[in-house]
Amino acid sequence: MASTHFSINGQLVPEAEAVVPVTDRGFLYGDGLFETLHAYGPCLFRMGMHLDRLLHGVDVLAIAGAPSRRALARWLQDAVDAANFPEANVRLTLTRGCGPRGPSIRGTFRPNLVIMVSEYLRRATFDYTKGVSAMIAITRRQEASVVANLKTTCYIEQIFARREADAAGVDEALLLNNAGLLCEGAASNITLVKDGTLFAPDPKLVGALPGTAQLVVLERAGQLGIPVCRVNLSPFDLRDCDEAFLTATLREITPLVRVSENKIGDGKPGPVTRKLMAAYRKLVEKECRFKFKTLP
Repeated sequence: MASTHFSINGQLVPEAEAVVPVTDRGFLYGDGLFETLHAYGPCLFRMGMHLDRLLHGVDVLAIAGAPSRRALARWLQDAVDAANFPEANVRLTLTRGCGPRGPSIRGTFRPNLVIMVSEYLRRATFDYTKGVSAMIAITRRQEASVVANLKTTCYIEQIFARREADAAGVDEALLLNNAGLLCEGAASNITLVKDGTLFAPDPKLVGALPGTAQLVVLERAGQLGIPVCRVNLSPFDLRDCDEAFLTATLREITPLVRVSENKIGDGKPGPVTRKLMAAYRKLVEKECRFKFKTLP
């Protein structure tokens, strides 16, 4: 069985044919958007939220001729069904495509839509039961950028931050914005817990990506009666909080127990985090009719 399945503009193709032209503006300029979805069996969890974010980006970037929402949903499902993995990492990339060269978007362009479906191998149970570590990156998030809240294919800030994390031997890099406010992780969103309340940065104010997994968690928290506050957070709040966790579509919820040399709380996953982890997975089981093998 192939480890990755490909769809190009709605057509399932073998890996050798999964190519786009070198004149594609996604390659030349990073002129495009992407989404990472988690498929639990054949079910794409919260696909609608991902398509909402993608199509918002299409409007902001003014990508003319992009596939319709219905077409995107159908092509995603076709690719996931063809792959038939127990769990899958589904990457959708939409570029402005080929057309006139240069920064101007006048003229006719042919958008390209690439879907890659790879088998998702779940992270080590250790990450969920013991927690992960992070550091504050030197790289800053440019909150005033016109694309700060979009998931674009220009990922240089995150790449620089991740390089810092790798060099420091930690699991994630946390980015501050130019005002020194806690923004997000290189590949995650961050939420703090203090006195039983969740505190999360407001993406519109700090320049973070509005993460779908974090939105699901905050929604679920409200249903469980856990207070939620969208506030500005500084690195000092990391030292003062009781718990912290990272969210991302694939990793779901991962307890954050250390930032550099400083423990968060008692250095172990806290009760609120564990409660939300269980609630998130129960939601997936309900919406996707999926059964987790383990539930840390």
